[in-house]
Amino acid sequence: MNAQNDQHVSLCLDVERMALAMRYLTYLVVVFLFLLNYIQGSAMDLVVITIVLGLHSVFAHWVLLSGRHHLFLGRLNFIIYFLETSFVVKFTGAESSDAYIMYHLLLIGYSAYMPSFRKTMLVALLLAFSYAAVILIEYAQVGIEIPAGIIVVKLLSILLCGWLVGSLSDRLSRTQDELSGQARALAASEATLRTILNSAADPILVYDDNEFISEANDRAAELFGTPRQELLGRRLRAFLFDDGTRPQKMAALRARGAAEGQEVVITTDGEERIVEFTVRSFIRNQERFYVAIFRDTTEQKELQEATRLANVNLARLNRELKQVDELKTGFLATISQKLRSPLSAVLGHVEMLLDEELGEITPEQRRALHACRRATLRSFQLTDDALTLPKASPESVETAAQDPKEDE
Repeated sequence: MNAQNDQHVSLCLDVERMALAMRYLTYLVVVFLFLLNYIQGSAMDLVVITIVLGLHSVFAHWVLLSGRHHLFLGRLNFIIYFLETSFVVKFTGAESSDAYIMYHLLLIGYSAYMPSFRKTMLVALLLAFSYAAVILIEYAQVGIEIPAGIIVVKLLSILLCGWLVGSLSDRLSRTQDELSGQARALAASEATLRTILNSAADPILVYDDNEFISEANDRAAELFGTPRQELLGRRLRAFLFDDGTRPQKMAALRARGAAEGQEVVITTDGEERIVEFTVRSFIRNQERFYVAIFRDTTEQKELQEATRLANVNLARLNRELKQVDELKTGFLATISQKLRSPLSAVLGHVEMLLDEELGEITPEQRRALHACRRATLRSFQLTDDALTLPKASPESVETAAQDPKEDE
């Protein structure tokens, strides 16, 4: 509504500026014709016209300079025009004056201020009555010089002009209301579409055949790292890494009308983002446009790469651990081999002493030898456990130790 009021005021200001220029031009023409005796009248008539036109022009200049433009839309401005027209017609010949055309111009101007058929017709009746009053005054003073039929035709022309202008202005007003309603509906639909686009989780762009961006949502602005208003009007290719195949991709997109793939987006900060896209074409106002939906997969790609590197490192660590384990096993096997031989010899001699093959022993010596035998067998068991081998039984150990006999 405010936009309509602003347009209406702007139109009225244009009309007033044009009317001001026409007043000056009309006054110069009237003076010129008066001096050439093409217009009959006295000097007093010229003075009255000069005063009337001058006062109206001063009023118009004052309103324009002071910014009180609302005065042009009030009744005072119409009354000034009405009186001015009547004075000019009266002092330029009344019924024989061609200035009666100013009544028609006043009707046309009024329709710009008040586009209403009923009010325009009321003004037409008022102007016709005013013209008739001017003619009656002229008749009472000096008489009538032209036939009454011509006067009637002039009066009817004012009414006919009012009817035509009123009908046209009324139709234009209805058309303007319809267009305003359509504009409001379009604005509402655009606002709804904007809300839908901004609520989308993925970046969305609309661009034309030359890749100029015509629409974008907030997610797209975040992806490309630039405000939405600055993004509109720029070319999409300015944000994409071009490996030299961009023309071929656009040609294939025009041919098929759809495309999917992966692109590298370069933001305004120089950051590279890996995105997957889906593009579909559509026709609007006989022009081809494309709507593209992007999905930022940079974090997913980075996670996949990090997982791959972690797997590679894990495999390397497994190989190193296997080598360490083999070294440990070999080391323990070597140590076990080095220990088992002297332990077997010790165990064999202990068995021989226990069997008194080397002479009789005292009970205290036998107890000490049994302790030594148990300690030696425990050493064999610890060695086998370190190698994760089955525990060696005393029998197998004794067999390995030169077939020693069992304890008594």
